Amino acid sequence: MSAEEALEAAILAVLAEDAVVAELLGDPLRVIGAGPAPAFPYLEVVRHESVEAGGAGVEATEHRIDLAVVCRDSGGARVRAAVAAVRTALGEAELAMTGWRCVLLVPLFSDAARSGVQVWRGLLRLKAVVEAL
Repeated sequence: MSAEEALEAAILAVLAEDAVVAELLGDPLRVIGAGPAPAFPYLEVVRHESVEAGGAGVEATEHRIDLAVVCRDSGGARVRAAVAAVRTALGEAELAMTGWRCVLLVPLFSDAARSGVQVWRGLLRLKAVVEAL
């Protein structure tokens, strides 16, 4: 499994197990791209960029991951609450990855904006550093 696949799987596993995230984004976790289009609200992995960051004989990669929460909401409060829950769950998490170890996972920023009539999109950008075991 690649570092990208392992990191995304570990992030989604943590979110699926968090009670607050499950309350807001469903149990099982509603993720777009994992089958038929899910009901609102749902989570989407929008972007995953990775670059080599190893040195001195250590295989490592640095990642920028954009997670989006898409919600039907007239004022945006629900999408902001869901983004905050995702940020909190990941901030307290220790990611379990096969063949890899996440040595850094920090949120860089979050934003929420209307993307249609009563549809809001919240974005959370994460930075991660992953090393091979």
